[in-house]
Amino acid sequence: MCDIVIAYDVLRVINAKPLFAKDHYIRLSNSVKSVDAKIKLSEKSFFDHLLKVIISDNVIDGNIKTSIKIDKRNKSFSIESKQIPHHYPDDKDYQNGVNTITYRFTRENPHNKIWNQELRDITDKMIAQNDIYEVLYLNKEGYLTEGSRSNLFFINDNGLFSAPSTEILLGVTRKFILEDAVKTGLKLIEKKISLTEISNYKSAFISGTSPKILPVRKINKIEFDVKNVLLEKLMLNFDIHIKKDIDSFVF
Repeated sequence: MCDIVIAYDVLRVINAKPLFAKDHYIRLSNSVKSVDAKIKLSEKSFFDHLLKVIISDNVIDGNIKTSIKIDKRNKSFSIESKQIPHHYPDDKDYQNGVNTITYRFTRENPHNKIWNQELRDITDKMIAQNDIYEVLYLNKEGYLTEGSRSNLFFINDNGLFSAPSTEILLGVTRKFILEDAVKTGLKLIEKKISLTEISNYKSAFISGTSPKILPVRKINKIEFDVKNVLLEKLMLNFDIHIKKDIDSFVF
């Protein structure tokens, strides 16, 4: 077993303020505890590192990655925050949807955000070679779970469908989407979603730090409706949620 483990989280900065910062702190802290329960990451330390990067790099809009390098043998850890390259969808992506493909992979500990360089290299290569926006994980049982950097949802009538929460990373963006879904008139239904049945769903979208809510046009060769009224309403409600969070945040 490797003695060095890296827990990490990536958040988005808008107007020089971190989006959903407290929730990102909680998720990162929980990932650290999953590696070593005795390590305590303080909220102040997390926020101080974010602020330092925002000021030093003059980050108005962008992504910041905070990594906790844990030495399991010596029971020590170090924290580093830095601005990282980002790729935000453009207006055309939101209007027309994006293409995705599937890849066989099952997370061992889906709730913990632990860095996996080999997996990241594989998915980055797939995205570049296939000119797609995201890679979607297909577990060993043949069910879709989530994206390499996103959560995955489907819409049918008034139902918002997701893989069981026990089998996916509980994204910060996902949490607020579920809150906004109630306002939109969508009811969450968690179920195992087989790749063979996805053509039964009307619409699909991914969510995450960079894409926010992004309609999916294709999964492999299966096409979806990117102009679904409930999907468009959900996107609008989520943008309102983002503005409220940014406007109210203070360091």
